[in-house]
Amino acid sequence: MGFSVLIRTEFLKLRRSRTVTVGVVSLLAFVLLVLWGFHSYAAQRLGGVSIFGTSSGEPGYFNGLLFALYSLYFAFNFIMPVVIAVVAGAQISGEASAGTLRAILSRPVDRTSLLLSKFAVTAMYAWMVITGFVIFNLVLGFALVGWGDLALYPGPLGLVEEPGSIPLRDALGRFALATLSGTWSLMTLAAIAFFLSVVTRSPVVSVTGAILAYMVLTVVGRVEFFTEIKSHFFTTDMDFWRIVFKPEIPWREIAYGASRCGVYIFTLLLVSAVLFERKDITT
Repeated sequence: MGFSVLIRTEFLKLRRSRTVTVGVVSLLAFVLLVLWGFHSYAAQRLGGVSIFGTSSGEPGYFNGLLFALYSLYFAFNFIMPVVIAVVAGAQISGEASAGTLRAILSRPVDRTSLLLSKFAVTAMYAWMVITGFVIFNLVLGFALVGWGDLALYPGPLGLVEEPGSIPLRDALGRFALATLSGTWSLMTLAAIAFFLSVVTRSPVVSVTGAILAYMVLTVVGRVEFFTEIKSHFFTTDMDFWRIVFKPEIPWREIAYGASRCGVYIFTLLLVSAVLFERKDITT
């Protein structure tokens, strides 16, 4: 069975999965929650003035671009890793627990090709999720809040030390770039979930293990006691995706973060492929 056929087959299986529907619904509900919070915060800053139905709330600050950026930032930190880990962690162990993996490998299918096709489909899914999420946020933000330049101030995003801004057209390009950097970043967590999916027959264990590893290191990395060691956490490397929104794109930092994520991805995929080739599917 050819690699392209495997990808089509795995993509069709993923489309029928209820996990995809749950993930998409969760992200949509999250956007509405962020929109409500964004409106409440902006109204407080503007003395009770609504930001809806205007071209901008506070010129150059409260607009659809800022809303989309905050929504993407918080979703990427708390929701998207869970959505991707759930899909990636069930790719092998889910088939094994359902008893379908034995049937698949009884055919003339190369195990490594099957593993890589599942990972490729997971990457495609991650890119589509991020891209759809960004487009939905931008459309919703432009329609309800308005448009203008993307203003950046020192704060939770950690992008600037002094106030700055990115012109509207350039900002849209940054969002497009974020879909690529964000996908590559999430593939680090997906590779961990894949590895756990190969070594265990339980999708619950593989998914939970990947999510716990991400959450624990994310929280620990923000504690002052661990400042000296957090640079060794894979979650710190994953954070490179957001610096595409700095006023001047730090390409060297992006290349460094992307390459470190690449080391995790390719190493874990190689180990997973070796273990999968030796995996006993008769019991």
